[in-house]
Amino acid sequence: MFAEYSVPEIDRILTDDGNIIIVRAANNHLIELKNIIYPEIHEKVKTSSIKTFPGFCVEQENFSYKVTIQSTEDLLSLLLMTPHYWKIKPEGIENLKKFEFLEVTISIEIDLLKRQK
Repeated sequence: MFAEYSVPEIDRILTDDGNIIIVRAANNHLIELKNIIYPEIHEKVKTSSIKTFPGFCVEQENFSYKVTIQSTEDLLSLLLMTPHYWKIKPEGIENLKKFEFLEVTISIEIDLLKRQK
């Protein structure tokens, strides 16, 4: 999940009847956490899988729900599981340590790709 991928490599190794599932973070994924750890948020422009994968049929599902992280320790553990940990300044971590719990949005996009016949 949320891993980088190479379009030419997928095209090279995927068989004619093969499928690939790609799970990506949507724009609002962990937005509440981002609002705490960053002084300003710059959202990346998402590229449609249809444009990224010419020659493939794409079925896309979007899921979004909220969960409550129940402790500061768990919030810090969550942060460690994200690329944000490696990008933020120490102040971002200190800001997060002020929270004993936090409701966060889980928002993902799931793409199922099949070769067009």
